[in-house]
Amino acid sequence: MEQQRSGIPSVTPAVDLSLELVHVTEAAALASAGFLGKGDSEAVSDAAGKAMRQALERSSVTGAVVLSPRQQPHLPLGAVIPGGPRVVDLGVYPVEGASQVARGHINAVSLLAAVEVGGFASLPAVAQMEKFVAGPRSRGAIDLDDPVADNLRRIAFANDVRVQDLTVAILERPRHQELIADVSAAGARIRTLEEGDFASAVMAAIGGTGIDAAIGSGDLHATLLAACAVRCLGGEFVARLMPRNEEERNLIGDEVSRVYGLADLAPAADVSIAITGVTGGPLLPGVTYGSGFAETWSLALSARQGTVRRLTTRHHLV
Repeated sequence: MEQQRSGIPSVTPAVDLSLELVHVTEAAALASAGFLGKGDSEAVSDAAGKAMRQALERSSVTGAVVLSPRQQPHLPLGAVIPGGPRVVDLGVYPVEGASQVARGHINAVSLLAAVEVGGFASLPAVAQMEKFVAGPRSRGAIDLDDPVADNLRRIAFANDVRVQDLTVAILERPRHQELIADVSAAGARIRTLEEGDFASAVMAAIGGTGIDAAIGSGDLHATLLAACAVRCLGGEFVARLMPRNEEERNLIGDEVSRVYGLADLAPAADVSIAITGVTGGPLLPGVTYGSGFAETWSLALSARQGTVRRLTTRHHLV
């Protein structure tokens, strides 16, 4: 796209794929929201996966599923979803937090990422990564080799607040008990989440959620998807592979101590992401219903366009 010499971007229109992806995540959110509180997480996941696949098949993209945090029969890893003429690689998560939907809890979202072919990071196939995420003002402030307290002090300084003003999101897992104790000892507040590797990272990188940082270990594919979103949001994201056993340690080899930044984790030139709330939470409201309609709230993120869009959509039900 041509740019004006003054540095102001040209207003020449261009297709923003993230806006089309929103139709796909909306379909998955609507399909799974009907199971809210009904106790069947498998039905939630199945409905969301089926709806996402059908919507992708009606879209302008033909995509290979490269990232998928959980096995999805409708969108398995390696599957090529036939759609339109635009060929991309896909990161799919029809619903992050299927158990949250089933139990009627908050923070479940549907998400979809698309990059140019080969645009996702290629890392050793281990199960987990540790990550530390914060917003745009904290870029350059995080060092995984430093104690948590030092990182939180630098984040607080970058945001012109006190450490005790910070709120840190951490998944509620036994492996995070020491981490929670370290954050508490540093003086920051803690928001523990039952689910949400991806959502917690986005909450830390975008304003208005009340979350200033997200730390802990989680699924490798969810971490890479989160890095793509944080890149679109201009935040800070550092991560390191976490071998669980000797086999994974051998698989990582000399990379075992390497710290990955956003350039490593989200290397694609063109990243498009759509996120739609399913049950609601600090990131996005959930699906709501009225007389003959449903409403959804979504984020459409584009690295190439440099845009973050918040969308509210009313769907007339037939």
